[in-house]
Amino acid sequence: MAEGPLGDLPGFRPELGGNRFDPNNAIFVLDPIRDKEIPVNVRLKPTRGQFIVGGLAASAAVKFASINVIAAPKTLVVGLNVPQTGPYSDQGQDQLRAYRLAIAEINAKGGVMGMQIEESVGDDQTKAPVAVENARRMIERDGAVMITGGSSTGTAIAVSGLCQEKKTIFMATLTHGDETTDLNCHYHTFRRYNNAHMSAQALAKTLLAKYGTGRWFHITADYAWGHSVFDNLTSVVEPKGAKTIANVLMPLGTTDFSSALSQAQAAKPDVLVITEFGKDMVNALNQSAQFGLTKSAKILVPLADEYMAKGAGDNFDNVVTTAPFYYKYQSDKYPEAKRFVDAFVKKYNSPPSNGAECAYVDMYQWKGGIERAGSLDPKAFIEKMEGFHFTATKGPEYWRAWDHQGINTVMVLEGVPVAGRDDPFAFAKVLEVHDGDAVAIQQSTSKCKIEDS
Repeated sequence: MAEGPLGDLPGFRPELGGNRFDPNNAIFVLDPIRDKEIPVNVRLKPTRGQFIVGGLAASAAVKFASINVIAAPKTLVVGLNVPQTGPYSDQGQDQLRAYRLAIAEINAKGGVMGMQIEESVGDDQTKAPVAVENARRMIERDGAVMITGGSSTGTAIAVSGLCQEKKTIFMATLTHGDETTDLNCHYHTFRRYNNAHMSAQALAKTLLAKYGTGRWFHITADYAWGHSVFDNLTSVVEPKGAKTIANVLMPLGTTDFSSALSQAQAAKPDVLVITEFGKDMVNALNQSAQFGLTKSAKILVPLADEYMAKGAGDNFDNVVTTAPFYYKYQSDKYPEAKRFVDAFVKKYNSPPSNGAECAYVDMYQWKGGIERAGSLDPKAFIEKMEGFHFTATKGPEYWRAWDHQGINTVMVLEGVPVAGRDDPFAFAKVLEVHDGDAVAIQQSTSKCKIEDS
C-alpha cells in the first residue's frame, strides 16, 4: 500500500475517545491526483447507513478527485510501563518523571509530526505477568503506538515478546541483562541502556590489575539479570586468575540478606560482588556493613544509580560500580546533558538518575525515528533507527542494526562518603570511561537471531 499524504496513519477508533487510529481497520481509496491511497472511512463496525455513505464517498473520490478525508489524528498514545511500587519503584518513578518532562517539551514544540503525545501509564510492580498485561491493555485498549519503560530484564524480555507479537515498537529503558538484545532480541525492540556484558568488560578493564587474582564471593539476584551479570563477570575475571568461592542466589524483593552475608563473612573474600538492584541492593549493602564486610572486602555493585547510593549513604563509600550516565559528570562535559539536568532539577527539585536520563533520550529517539520515517509504520521507523548515529546527553552513540543495542560509553565509578558529596545524589567519582564498541558483545559471539519483520 502506498503511503498516504497523512503518512500511513492507522484507522480511526472513535470508541476510544479522541482522534486515535487502528491500522487494521482503515479503508483506503486512491487519490488520482496524488497517485496515493488515503483513508476515507474507518469505523470498526459501520452501520448500514454509515457503510453506504462511506462507499459513496469513496466512489466520488475516485471519480472526481474531490476527496473529503478524515483529519490527521491530533494525539498519539505511548505506553509508560514502569514499576511504581515494589523493590525497583524509585527507579520506575524517576523514569516516569523523565518521560513526562520529554513529553511536555515535545508537545510544547508541536508534538510528533504535528500530533500531541498522550500517555497511558501502568505499574508493572517489577513482575513480568503484570508488565505484559499492562502493555497489552495499552496497545489493545488505549491504542498505544509505542511501549517504553521497565526496570528489570525479566519484565523487559516479557514485554518485548508481546510487542513483537503485536508489531508495536518497544523502547526498552532500564534493562541491563544481555538477553534483551541478545538471546531474546526482537525486531520491534530497541535498548539504549548498557548491558551486563558491557559492565563486566568495563569493570574488568579497570579493576583486574588490582583485584583480578583474589577470591570473589557473589550475592546475586535470582532472575535473568542477576544470572547474566554473574556469567559475564566470571567469564572475564576467572581466566585472569580470580577464584569464585560462592554464588548465593537471593529472590527479588529480599529484605533480609543475613543468611548470605554470614556465609560471606565466614569465607573472608577479597571481593564481595553484590548483584542486586534498587531497594534490594540498599538492604544488602547496608547489612554488609553490619557484618563488617565493607571494611574487610572490596565491594563491587555491577550496576547502581543515584537512588541506590543515596539509600546506602556512607556504606557506598569506596564501592565500585558502573553506570551509563552520571549527571555530575556528563552535565559538566556536554551542553545537552546540562540542559536536560537543569530542566529536570527545575521541575522535580532533584537530579535525574541514569535510568531517567535513558527514559528521556528514548522518548526523543522515538520521536526522531518517526519523523525521519515520516510515518507511524513500525517497519519504516525501524529502518530509520538501524545504524543511526546521534549525540544526545553523552558523546557520540548509535543504534546497532543487527541486534538493536545502543552503543555508547560505560563509566566505572567509585563511591564517595556523604561528607564529600555536593548533594545527596552526587555519590561517586569517575574512575574510567570506556568506549561502547570496545566492551560490547560482538556479532560473532552474539546469540541474537533477530526477525526480518
